[in-house]
Amino acid sequence: MPKISEEHRAARRAQILDAAWRCFYRQGVQATTMEQIIAESGLSASAMYRYFGGKDDIIVAAIDTSLRGLARLLEPIVERDDADAPPGVADLVGRITAAIDGFTNRPGYNLTRIALHGWSEAQRNERLRGLMRDFYAAFRDRLAARVPRWQAAGEVDPAASPQDVAQLLMSVILGYVTQSAIVHDAEPAAHARGLAAIRMPR
Repeated sequence: MPKISEEHRAARRAQILDAAWRCFYRQGVQATTMEQIIAESGLSASAMYRYFGGKDDIIVAAIDTSLRGLARLLEPIVERDDADAPPGVADLVGRITAAIDGFTNRPGYNLTRIALHGWSEAQRNERLRGLMRDFYAAFRDRLAARVPRWQAAGEVDPAASPQDVAQLLMSVILGYVTQSAIVHDAEPAAHARGLAAIRMPR
């Protein structure tokens, strides 16, 4: 049997994960079966099991792939520090939510709805919970690292704990994901305008 190249392996895994995301979007993570993912992928069962041991492996790989892709997208946004006009709190949240909006909209499905299923699945799956915990904790730390700059600019109370501010912003960003998945009318610009309207007490 010829050796499978890394490029071929990566393409097949991507094909399977894309099929899984479409199934998860339509039926939910728990209700989706391996048979449905196999049918959606267009591969044979034997081909599928060359890449994944079962549905739990696919779930973890799908969430891990999503989080890694999102991390690569958000890192330069959070780390960006324009010399003339560094992004303020409202501006940064607007940029982050806009990036999430673009990242999660895919042909035939949206990852925000799948994210809600993933959060639920993480309550029973320790591997998944660990992946999410590490991602969210690291991202929150990046937000906290920006707080001293906002404090120096007079945008955030200088006595505030950076971690307190980061926790609040994390809740706003995750709330955007929830509203997008359930209410379907969440707008990045509205989040930026809303935060800009909240003034720090003098």
